[in-house]
Amino acid sequence: MSLWRLEWLRLNRTRRLLLLVGVFVFFAILGPITTRYLPEILEQVGAGIEITLPEPTAELALAEFMSNALQIGVLAVAFVAAAALAFDANQEMAVFLRTRASIVSIVTPRFVVSAGASVIALILGAAVAFSEVGVLFDWPDPVRYVIAVALISLYLVFTVALAALVAAFVRSVPAVALITVGILILLGILSLVPGLGRWLPSALAGGFDATIAGGNFTFWPTISATILIIGTMLWLTVVRLEGREV
Repeated sequence: MSLWRLEWLRLNRTRRLLLLVGVFVFFAILGPITTRYLPEILEQVGAGIEITLPEPTAELALAEFMSNALQIGVLAVAFVAAAALAFDANQEMAVFLRTRASIVSIVTPRFVVSAGASVIALILGAAVAFSEVGVLFDWPDPVRYVIAVALISLYLVFTVALAALVAAFVRSVPAVALITVGILILLGILSLVPGLGRWLPSALAGGFDATIAGGNFTFWPTISATILIIGTMLWLTVVRLEGREV
């Protein structure tokens, strides 16, 4: 059995693929419904208290979906990636793999399958959100929507690559996931620095709202920098793991 098939079977049998799809689809269903009916719900239970909310729109519903998906979805992606890429956490498994395949042969399918599963889960959730928003509100611009989802997809691939790099230094699966999320939060804070944010992958997380809202596309520097960073992190991951004793 090839390592590619083994990784795909492991992702399915551990229900991690179901976890990823479930998270993104859940918020895809919940976000538009909450945006559409929350004012009416609050009006019914508000006991006469006036609560001012922005007018429900398709853009606001999609923003609600992606905001929740990025918070919980990225956390799920980090844990799934950590479970796949921190293979040195199990010493017996690490010895078995390392004596039968190169580090590149071990890391590549684990990275690609984890990243691919994360992107597929996002696309499924985005498709559900698009359909639901079209029914409850207006149909979003499909071209802008596809571009927005592509930006978030790249951010998820970056998250998996970051988890791989962290796993090259840390053996514990929970620690890898938590450190990965911590670094993502730190990058989000650094993106607030004027002139620096557009070069950080964290800017992609805000690309969904910005693209859906319209305006000029300003993410080419972020895309280029993120692709370069992903490649560099994967190279460092392989170099580090090749030199690390089991």
